[in-house]
Amino acid sequence: MDINQTVVQNLLVSENKNLSPESKLFAQKVARSITEIHPKVDNIADIVAFLEVLGYNKETINKYGFSDSNELANYVYDFIDVYEIPNEDGKKFIQTSSVEIPSVGFRLAEGISLVFPWLASLAVLFIAGVSLWMAWKLPIQIATAFIVGILVGMVITEGPFQAFGKLFSFYHEQNNIGEVKRLLKRVYKLVAVVLAVVVCLLYLVGYLERIPSSLVFVTMISTVTISLHRASYMIIHALKKIAYTIISYSVALASLLATYYLGEQLIPDVTTRYFVALVIAFVTLTVFAIFQHYKLTHNSATETTVGQPHFYKPISRAEKTIKSRFSVQLWETLPNTLFGIFFFMIMFSDRVLSWIYNPEIVKSGISLPMLFNPVYHTGADMAWTVLFPTYIVQYVMMAPFFSHMRNLSLNCKISEISRVDSFIHNTYKKLVLATLLTSLVTAGILNLAGPLIISHSGYSQISLHILQFASIANVFMSIFGANSLFLMIFNKIKMLVILVIGCAALVGIGGIIVVQFGFENLVFAYLASSVVAAIVSSIYVKKMMVKASSIFYARFV
Repeated sequence: MDINQTVVQNLLVSENKNLSPESKLFAQKVARSITEIHPKVDNIADIVAFLEVLGYNKETINKYGFSDSNELANYVYDFIDVYEIPNEDGKKFIQTSSVEIPSVGFRLAEGISLVFPWLASLAVLFIAGVSLWMAWKLPIQIATAFIVGILVGMVITEGPFQAFGKLFSFYHEQNNIGEVKRLLKRVYKLVAVVLAVVVCLLYLVGYLERIPSSLVFVTMISTVTISLHRASYMIIHALKKIAYTIISYSVALASLLATYYLGEQLIPDVTTRYFVALVIAFVTLTVFAIFQHYKLTHNSATETTVGQPHFYKPISRAEKTIKSRFSVQLWETLPNTLFGIFFFMIMFSDRVLSWIYNPEIVKSGISLPMLFNPVYHTGADMAWTVLFPTYIVQYVMMAPFFSHMRNLSLNCKISEISRVDSFIHNTYKKLVLATLLTSLVTAGILNLAGPLIISHSGYSQISLHILQFASIANVFMSIFGANSLFLMIFNKIKMLVILVIGCAALVGIGGIIVVQFGFENLVFAYLASSVVAAIVSSIYVKKMMVKASSIFYARFV
């Protein structure tokens, strides 16, 4: 068997730094002999047993500088995989250990289900022609209070949502049901505490700003409902329950529209009817969430081990496991939490500023610190259409990445590491090209259809101006999304956090500057932020690609 001697020597690592060249060659001969008997050795105990079978006694082992068979076995174990012989058993091992790649259709369905809530909201946008937030018939004051609550609720739950997703996937894949249940309770308690604090702050701000108590109440209710909804759906999103997601949101959206448009005779008041429709939609969504929560938390470990002897019961399936520290979990997931929050701020800061600097505040005479700006939202929200097809394509391409890497690692020798580098480079190139193609085509179609949709909504050329530049900005945000996927895979989340914090500051500070010349110029702050995010992340990914395989295996192997 021809082995690259340089590779072998680089792999030989031992606590005993004084081994002679003869001792190292002896250890290599031992490794070769063992692999000829058994092509796949995966533990030290087997090596000790094979040493005895091959007749290596203590005298021979001592002669070459090893105290006993255990020390020699520990030394050999570090590099014995280099000598593995690809015989029929090895091929069978590779076949049985390989991971099946999900079909494109299945991955497409998963991708659609993950963005389906936003797609459903966009459907309402095109139907109503005013706002993504489905508040097209409400008085402007109530719409403002309602949407402020929605944004606040999404901000305070984004952190727990990101942290939960990472931790839940880790424990659930281990079948560690005890820790999964404990994690659920902890996250629910965290959301409840944060929500209570935020509600108190909303009341305090309303009191200091002398905002009517009815509007403060609307903000509180919308904050609570969206927070509870997102907290309850963390399980469904983490488990990627495609059917639950699509069916629940479809039914909820249909019930909302049906209640609002068909309930006019029963509830003549527009505002009351709208909120009743929202309550019905919320209850519809909650039913699916409660069912999934019950199904998961009542999945007893003993039910899956019936008929097995006690000593065969997997430890990870036990209900009572070592209690983890929630503070440590929060600290470990802090970068993911910060990324989610500040990415959210990048996407929404320009909209919030458009409310604060809305010229209609002076014209209408409404004494509120901010006022919902449907003119800006019509263009900016429609431009989001660029992102969703792109994100679906990115998900379809990247979902099986780890499975591909696992299968590739099983079939590659250490001397063939260039194959892994080539696979990573080609995957990234294909992802970027697909992202550019999808986002540019979607942006082009949107700009062609934009004037017709905006004329239907009754707004001026300002909305069209915002749509044009926001769609360009979202092309760059799509590129940033592709780069973010790779950086997260390679555990470069801290760099992403720094980047999104800087870009969020750019939108905020730059927006305050350009808004002095008209609220429609806020789109340029968002455009600048997206360009910076795309360029900086692309440069960092290019730098990382120089040692892509080394970075990947340093994290996961």
